[in-house]
Amino acid sequence: MAHVFSPPPSQTRHAIILAAGESTRTRPLTLNRPKPLIPLLGKPLLAHILAELAGLVDHVTLIVGYRAADIQAHFGPSYRGMALSYVFQSPHSKGTAAALLAVAAQATSQPPCLVLYGDNLISRVDILGVLGHCPSLAGLPVADPSAFGVLEVQDGSVQRIVEKPPTAPPGSLANPGIYHFPPTAFPLLCQLQPSPRGEYELTELIELLAQQGKVAYHACQGFWLPVGTPWEALLATIFLLERQRDLRSSISPKAQLDPSCTVEGMVQIGAATIGAGCYLKGPLVIGDGVTVGEGCTLQRVVLEPGASLGHGCQLTDTAVGAGSKLGPGCVLAHSFLDAAVTLGAGVILQAQAFPDLPPLAAATQGLLTEQAWRWRGAILAQGNSLPPGTILPPGTVQFPT
Repeated sequence: MAHVFSPPPSQTRHAIILAAGESTRTRPLTLNRPKPLIPLLGKPLLAHILAELAGLVDHVTLIVGYRAADIQAHFGPSYRGMALSYVFQSPHSKGTAAALLAVAAQATSQPPCLVLYGDNLISRVDILGVLGHCPSLAGLPVADPSAFGVLEVQDGSVQRIVEKPPTAPPGSLANPGIYHFPPTAFPLLCQLQPSPRGEYELTELIELLAQQGKVAYHACQGFWLPVGTPWEALLATIFLLERQRDLRSSISPKAQLDPSCTVEGMVQIGAATIGAGCYLKGPLVIGDGVTVGEGCTLQRVVLEPGASLGHGCQLTDTAVGAGSKLGPGCVLAHSFLDAAVTLGAGVILQAQAFPDLPPLAAATQGLLTEQAWRWRGAILAQGNSLPPGTILPPGTVQFPT
């Protein structure tokens, strides 16, 4: 029998999701769509967040800005029994707390509410944990909390959040951005001052609430993954597929998979055409309308709908955008990155060198290792076209050609 979650101990039935940013760091995935619509395992990022809220709240307010009409057109007035409303945040209004000011301007009073970021995969169990007290927020155990905001706790109450301290005491908890605010939080917004970067921050609101009384915290027990770069979007898709490891791989009855192909590990294959002699090693996602030529090798790859690969292509730790076309013999190599990528001579496509990578900054329930975070193949935006025999070095981020 499936486990049924009981109603949260609080009576909070409203959630606010911050989803207004243009997100230049996720380009080219967000050149033609907002970050909440980045596809992860066939569904938009925002749909995965809303799925964790379903049954816990009745109403979700989406703070939108960049390509807001796209988000509203996709989700409409409701999703899985939750009413959806949309509040536009001006691009001139900076910061996470400024988003709440946009909500406050719409009503004279506010009920208690959850506040979430629209670019993190979060777990239902941790939403329930944060709902256990008000005000409260989540604390995330990570190897290096100094890469985040760190919860400063005294006598069981959060006093403030220290942004990216150079050192953090053992056992410190990072701030993953799951908040439970009482109605009294909204009047405090007018007391906030801009941070050194000129933005109004939710972390400052926590300090004001702590001056009024206890701010509880919940140590996260589930998963938490950021989707702040194209690589994190690829890994989030792989994580979501690995979460289904107890289920059978999903291959559409409309898929045309040549009998000579070898398929290993968890895969999700839509109505695609896969040629003879291909080696497909999961985790692997192949969307509808994809064509894969004979003799291709794919490992830890996401192919969005309508992509096509010529014969003999080799792709590893790579994402290929919708409608992209790779000629025969293309090689999208991968490498394990300990430090910055040095691109070789003769590279004719736009590529991005990555700086030293921090320790794994996510909670993945053991489904992704820190090593998985450091493999880099290539990211191709939708609509790319590569000529036959193209070889891309690890770390390539290819914008539309």
